This record gives sequence, structure tokens and C-alpha cells, in this order.
Amino acid sequence: MPSEKLTQRFIDNLEPTEKLVPYFDQNLKGFGIYVKGRAKTYFIQARVNGKEKKRTIGKASLMKLDEARKEAKDILAKMAKGIDPEEEKRQTENQDLTLKKTFEKYQANRQLKPRTVKCYDDLLNSYAKEWFDKPINSITKEMIAQKHRDIGTKHGENAANNLMRTIRSLYNFAYMLSDEKIPANPVRRLSQARQWYKTERRRTFIKPHELKPWYDAVMLIDNVVIRDYLLLIIFTGLRKQEGLQLTWADVDMRDKTFTVPKAIAKNGRPHTLPMSNFLFKLFEQLQSRKTNEYIFPGTGEAGHLVEPKKQMIFVERVTLLSMNDISNMEELNRRVDEEPDEIIPGIKFCLHDLRRTFITVAESLDIPYAALKRLLNHSDGNDVTGGYLQITTDRLREPMERISAKLMELMGIPAIVAQPE
Repeated sequence: MPSEKLTQRFIDNLEPTEKLVPYFDQNLKGFGIYVKGRAKTYFIQARVNGKEKKRTIGKASLMKLDEARKEAKDILAKMAKGIDPEEEKRQTENQDLTLKKTFEKYQANRQLKPRTVKCYDDLLNSYAKEWFDKPINSITKEMIAQKHRDIGTKHGENAANNLMRTIRSLYNFAYMLSDEKIPANPVRRLSQARQWYKTERRRTFIKPHELKPWYDAVMLIDNVVIRDYLLLIIFTGLRKQEGLQLTWADVDMRDKTFTVPKAIAKNGRPHTLPMSNFLFKLFEQLQSRKTNEYIFPGTGEAGHLVEPKKQMIFVERVTLLSMNDISNMEELNRRVDEEPDEIIPGIKFCLHDLRRTFITVAESLDIPYAALKRLLNHSDGNDVTGGYLQITTDRLREPMERISAKLMELMGIPAIVAQPE
């Protein structure tokens, strides 16, 4: 490498080059200037903890030699003490990350499912947008406590808790990036002061005596795609998105199985289930109406069904009439006026209620616990024995058939005789 006694005059007279040409300073070891094209750039090069490190100081067109040499001398002194200037710079930048930038880095560094990203994005945009441009380390315990109370009062306790869990995850990530140089996570205040809202886990499901009116109402839905989607969920216990995003590539009609791929499974593990006789007939009907790659096609950009909210409200209204033995809304209104306490509510349900209904029916049949966990694709968690126990898909056929048969009995669906193989 060329070594020169760098002077301002020498630098001013350097000619343009096609390739990068460096010149090291004879007076300050590790400092130099390189030329490429017409650009002249000051740099340093030295070892830090045995590793070669390079860093640019600035353009010669923007700073004089004495200024660049002084800055280089300070940086080289730190490097001699084992301090990596790039790492120091990175940590400084990470200490000043805004909430928005932290979220962007978090997405880039974590393998998050699209629905998780959307959930975080919705929470932050709905309830913490005014914090986006604040350095995340400027969010204090007092700010957290106040925000938590405000959201809980105005938008609900679940929303408040979920927002704080999101901020807690992002802050922990920023804490790690800063090499623990920012204050401890302020969300800890909620645990220390016992301020988390105690929200009970939802336990609703469709009760056995409600299953026939529910099924009869579902069969009146005009949209057959949505009708069959609701039936698949209650007869398999699949989660909402697992059913919505299921494709024909995931179905094996010859083997009478279908697989929820790891990309859409909640725990990231592929989940293969056998078809009962009822489910096989249902998949045959769905296949006869196939229009694209999805089991439940939709007309929107996603290509698949998105949310059957209107039809779920329709089921509630129909069951309100049928369970009260009422034929029309006029008669319902009259009965409400005359004997309001005698009116039986319609069946109001969310999609996860169908999964809970499947579980409830399965438990009533004394399905073995290990088989039930496998049917639901639940994680083994700390269950060491469960981690060793492997239940094949074929061993799930008999439990799945029993669950389908019980649901059909409760819904008043005629039994399906299996076709010979």
C-alpha cells in the first residue's frame, strides 16, 4: 500500500483514478485517504481485538485534512483500547430507536406470521400512534400505566392488555439491540403494581340442545361456500385461519386426509387429520365446486373466504325464530312486547366457539387425552411424556369418526354409510 506524508496540498493535487487507490498517512498509523474516480475519502484501518476494521471518516470535499486527522486520532485511540467504533455507533443508534423503527426492525428480525404482524400493527396504529416517533427508551412507567388505564376505560380491557403485551415485546427487543444500555422495560410496572386487567378466557360453545337449530339455520345460508366452511370448522376443530387458507394441495382424497401446513398452523407445525365419512362427503361437494386453489374460494384479493360475519348474524336471527317457535318478525315483536322474559335468545357465536364445541363433544365421548391433543394440534409444552408419544393419523380415524357421528346425531343429520374401499 502506498504511504505518503499527507498534506493538504498533496490531497488537493491527487488525480482521479479508475480503481480505488488508498494512501496511508506516514504521520498517523491507520489513517489515510483513498481515491476512486473524482471522489477522495478519508478512512481509518486498524485491528480491534484481533479483527481488521475499516471505517470512512468523510469526503475530502467536505472536510480539511487537519479536521479528518483529529477525528481519526480519536477513533484510533478507542480502537487501541478494544472499542469497535462501528459497534459503538450501532449501539448508540439502537439506544435512540423510535417505537416505529423498533417495530420495523422487529418484523425484519423475527419470523412473524402475517396475522401477527397485522394484529401488532392494528394495536399500535389504533392506540399508540402518538408514540411512533418517540425514542422507545423515552416511554416511561408512568406513561405505560396511564395509557393502559385510558385504553381499558375507552376501548376495553382486552385491548389495553394486548397493546401492552405488544409494547413489552418490542421494548424487550430494543433492550437486546442496545446491549442492555436502555432502561428496563417500563411495562413491568403493570406486573409490579398488579395493574393488568383480569380478563377471563372465553368459554362459550354451542350447547348440545342448540346444535340442531344451529345446523338447520346454517343449511339455510345461501352462500354454500360459507355454509360448508362453518361445517368444516365444527366437524374438525380447526382454527379460523387454518380453515380459511386451506388449499386443494393440502387435501389427499385418496388417503382421506388433509393437512394444515406449518405456514398457517398456529404453532408452526404441519397438522394432518383424517376425514370421517361426513367430512369425506363434504370435501367431495367442495371439490365439485372448485374454482381456484383454495377450498373456500373468495372474490377478494386474498383469493379465499375472509370473514362470514353476515352469515353468522343470519344464523343468530334464524335460531331466534326457530327456538321460540316463531315464524316471522311480526310475531316475534309481539311476543317480545307481551312476554319478554320468555324469549329464548338466538344462537350467537364466534368461529372459535365452533372449535370449543368440537372439543366439548370429543371430551364427552371420553376420547383419550393424547388423541384429543393431537386432533387439536396442541403443543406438548412441558409434557415430557407427551413429547415421546406419537399418534399416527390412522389412529385418529376412529376418534374422528366417533366425534362426527355424535355431532350428526345432535344435529339430526342422517348417518352416512361408509363406501367400501
